[in-house]
Amino acid sequence: MTSDTVHLTSYRRSRGSGDRLRVTKIWEAARATSAASSFFDPIRIDIGAVGEEFVDGATGANNPIQEVWNEAKDMWDPQPLESNLKCIVSIGTGVPSVEPFRTGFLEIGDTLVQMSMETEKTAELFQRTHSDLDDSSRYFRFNVRNGLEKIGLEDSSQKDTIVAVTQRYVESQDTFKLMKRCASTLAERQCASLYA
Repeated sequence: MTSDTVHLTSYRRSRGSGDRLRVTKIWEAARATSAASSFFDPIRIDIGAVGEEFVDGATGANNPIQEVWNEAKDMWDPQPLESNLKCIVSIGTGVPSVEPFRTGFLEIGDTLVQMSMETEKTAELFQRTHSDLDDSSRYFRFNVRNGLEKIGLEDSSQKDTIVAVTQRYVESQDTFKLMKRCASTLAERQCASLYA
């Protein structure tokens, strides 16, 4: 197990071998991507004589938007991805609070805060780097802004709060307008199939 981000795809990638594609079952890929290390054991996937252990991407690609972008660029190469992309949607799990650990844990707290904020920093950087997609209503980011800051991954007893806060976010005017624009963009999508 390393800290590298691994792509478990349902298609043959232009980079690397197709070994994982041939042997990895869908349930194994789902289990690997949801193996939050503080709650679930890693999963081992045997690829020939070699086995690999996987945990979720929280420390390497908690927000995988740039990974998705790079993968899509490889797939459409040599055509420019920007001109072929109709819509990209990024969905967050809530904006975390920025509260450092108490005395004695300041250095650890700073590190954990930086890791937890990585998702929003990544989203912001992607939006700035690809402002043309945002300006032309082809990039959409949905993320609950308030109410989930103090609810951790381990706190399943808070599911009613999570539902209520998410519902409030979805029903807000700004989110409603954004969802309508996203739906309109998706509805305008043209089929790329040769057989349609």
